[in-house]
Amino acid sequence: MRILSQLLLLVAFMFSGCDSIYVVSRDARVRTMPDILQVKARIERYPEIQKVNFEKCAGSRPFTMTGIKPADEVFYLNYSGGKAVRGTLWFERNYKGEVQYHQSLIEINRKPPQIMIDATWPVMKKIESDLENVFGLYEIRDSLKVVVTGVQNPERETLNKAPEPTPTAGTYPAAQVPRQP
Repeated sequence: MRILSQLLLLVAFMFSGCDSIYVVSRDARVRTMPDILQVKARIERYPEIQKVNFEKCAGSRPFTMTGIKPADEVFYLNYSGGKAVRGTLWFERNYKGEVQYHQSLIEINRKPPQIMIDATWPVMKKIESDLENVFGLYEIRDSLKVVVTGVQNPERETLNKAPEPTPTAGTYPAAQVPRQP
């Protein structure tokens, strides 16, 4: 009987936290923290963005062999535009001064509409490009990690592309046109 009650407890525990997480994210380690208010101002100038909210919060407090360390600093920029663009850009700086860049669209227990993912993804990439080229965070491209979970990949081949015509007899792509002797 004891084994049965432990088994039931284990099964109940396993199913008690079964949240479905749907996410598209882009993350990288960066060498420095950009001026977050300048980043905010830059994003506010994008034509597809109507609103950007800034928030600074305390993150986790790591417990190390030398004791509890100061809380991480977390800087959030939540942006939105139209009916479909929704994303969060944030930087975390830990007590050692290490900085992580994150950008995501996350829903829990509710799959976001694919149109929202497809509209937000190019904005994420545009922000990332500005972080690299305007704010000098070139290391993003070398350490970028992309996660797509529970939704269609926004980089899928069919996104916003008309089907390519199938070549008919005697029609060749420009690079394959037979040369005349």
